Parts: sequence; C-alpha cells; structure tokens
Amino acid sequence: MNEAIKIIPATLIDYPTMQNMTRFYVYDMTRYMGWECPEDGLFEFRDIKHHFENPEERAFLIKVDDEIAGFILLDKRVLVEPVDWNMGQFFVLAKFQGKGVASKVAREIFKMYPGKWSVPVLPENTKAERFWKKIIIDLSKGNYTEVFKTADELRTIERPDSYAMNILSFDTRNN
Repeated sequence: MNEAIKIIPATLIDYPTMQNMTRFYVYDMTRYMGWECPEDGLFEFRDIKHHFENPEERAFLIKVDDEIAGFILLDKRVLVEPVDWNMGQFFVLAKFQGKGVASKVAREIFKMYPGKWSVPVLPENTKAERFWKKIIIDLSKGNYTEVFKTADELRTIERPDSYAMNILSFDTRNN
C-alpha cells in the first residue's frame, strides 16, 4: 500500500464525524456479537464527546490519502491495573481493512505514546484478537499479559453495558 497514512489528532470540530462513524464500528461488531439491527435501522454507540473534552483522553482520525479511514480513542481506564494508555476504540473502515492500514496505525500510535498499555478485545471478535496479539507479541517481544474479565467485572455506572473482554497489557518502553 503506497498511500499516505496519517494519524491526525481530532478536535471538537471532528466530534460529529467521529460520533457518526461509531455507527459503522457497531455495525462491524454485529458480525461477531450477533447484535440485532435496531428498529429504526440506526446502530448507536455511547457518546464519545468526553474524548475531546477530557485532557486525560485522546481522539484521532485515521486518514489515507486525505480520505477518512477510521478513528482511535484512547483513555486511561483501569481494567486490570493502572496504565498510561488504554485502547478505548480502534476502528478502520471496511474499505481499508486487510491492506496494512490498521497494522501501521497501531504500531505508530504505540510509538507516539510510549508506556504501559492495555488493549481490551471482545473474545467473540477473533479477527481483532489475532490482530492485536500479533502486533503486541511483536512489539513486546512476547512480554505481555492477558487477563479475562467478565462483563460484571467491567460494569460501571459510566459503562452499564459492558461486555466480557480479554485485556492484553504490555509496556512499549521495555523493548
């Protein structure tokens, strides 16, 4: 892939676009989670505005040749133990999947923000599980941990709709 792949810090101006893209993120997840299509035909995701307002969180647009190709949402959510960064959401539009975009972007975001990371993955999303394990094993030289947490263990007032997750943790500074 010879296209220019960019990770662009998103601003509040980008918030509506990214919130709209979360519908496609949820739609993509239906293939693994078996979620039904809502009666109105519009998939919904929780509001992501806090990623633009909270200085402890980050939002990025992914672009390929100046075309929107996806988004990244980072936070500091503690899932197993405190981390420097948690991969909140990572989404690449179908048009760009399987072309190396996600791999390049994932590696670059880990370089941009060195430190201790957690990457939660829905166990049902076997494609994402393979993707993240490959990247993390490579970057960490196999020095990572994996912990399974049930939906009940991850449920909070802010996230009452939690799902079970495999949480991969590693430190980018160790390699």
